[in-house]
Amino acid sequence: MIFFPFADENPSVRTPYLTWSLIAINVVVFLFQLSIGVQSNQALVSEFGVRPSVFSDFENLHTLVTSAFLHGGFMHLVSNMVVLYIYGDNVESHLGRTNFLIFYALGGIFAAYFQSIFSGGQNVPMIGASGCIAAIMGAYFVLYPTAKVKVFVWFLIFVQIMRIPANIVIGFWIVGQLISAAGNSYDGVAYFAHIGGFIFGFVGIKYLFRKYVEKPKVYTDYEEVEDNDLPISKKRKSQGFKRDDD
Repeated sequence: MIFFPFADENPSVRTPYLTWSLIAINVVVFLFQLSIGVQSNQALVSEFGVRPSVFSDFENLHTLVTSAFLHGGFMHLVSNMVVLYIYGDNVESHLGRTNFLIFYALGGIFAAYFQSIFSGGQNVPMIGASGCIAAIMGAYFVLYPTAKVKVFVWFLIFVQIMRIPANIVIGFWIVGQLISAAGNSYDGVAYFAHIGGFIFGFVGIKYLFRKYVEKPKVYTDYEEVEDNDLPISKKRKSQGFKRDDD
């Protein structure tokens, strides 16, 4: 069965420059990984991937950042970037660019730490933006639970594009991560990093970034937005112009 989310019906009120930039940087870094050959890429991952020992020895702290821009293969990159494309713009719009970047980075750090707790003494390097993006998914789950996500579904002869609420799509994903993590079978996927990132996103958007959830909402045809974030076309002329982006 193929269950592949690829878009949402929740347009953001700000141009998501930071989300697009993160996607572009990840793609450029991956192209660089491909260009240097297998052995050099392995050395790159060993040098710049984050290891569980970072949290006990407090050495090579730079890998907490560099690891989030490295990927282990084409599908690893594509799956991460598609998810960031789906959910990142709305969370960026809600938090503002500076807070979004902080949120994204902290999600990745917490994800790496959570994975290190369950590493079983294996000090192998971890790479990928999955932890950061899982935090974005956790935030989206809180902020836009009923937003419709377009999902490509293929099961035997059944092929359909379905519009499914985000809380179901993301909930289906996190349950899958929990089941895989509980299986204790190491297949190269850092399931606990995904779980840790999601936990940070869910808790962080509700408490660490609480003011962005509790502000009064104005309903448009697509999403809940702040009154000050409404496009000019959605506001009465007496309300003035749309505020500038961060």
